[in-house]
Parts: sequence; C-alpha cells; structure tokens
Amino acid sequence: MQISHLVRARDPLSSVLAAERTPQYAGGHCARILAALRSQTATAHELQATTGLTVVQIDRRLPELLKAGHARVVQLAGEDLMRGGARVWEAV
Repeated sequence: MQISHLVRARDPLSSVLAAERTPQYAGGHCARILAALRSQTATAHELQATTGLTVVQIDRRLPELLKAGHARVVQLAGEDLMRGGARVWEAV
C-alpha cells in the first residue's frame, strides 16, 4: 500500500507514522469486515458492533473491499439501499 495518498506534506510526523502502519492493520480490518458481511448485510455503523472496529476504520476499508471485488453496496430497484442514512453493504 502506498502511503503518499494517505498524508499531506504539511501533516505532522504523527500522521506520517500512522500512515506507515496502515498496511499492518488494513488486512486484519478487511478480514473482520468481510467475516461480518458474509453472515449479514450491514451498514458501517452496524458493522461497528460486530467487528469491534470504529466507523472510521470501517469506512476506510469498505471502498478498498469494493475495489478488490470482495464487497458491494446492496442495490434495490437500481438504487443504493440505505438504512439509517448509510449505505448497506454485502460480501461478494
């Protein structure tokens, strides 16, 4: 994973160091999210309760899972299914 898109030149050193650690956590986060989505469709907020991750952590991983073809937004009549103002996701 390339960290250059995760930080800006003016970000503090702590942000740069956190970005460098991202690959350590991303894989484990994705695995936890996918495990939860394999048993049920869910929003990021609902996934928080079943994965133990924060909504921010989940929101960062869902687009990665989408791009990798492992998860997608549930569609209903050609529209994103929403629950509580958030998109509902499923494992592929």
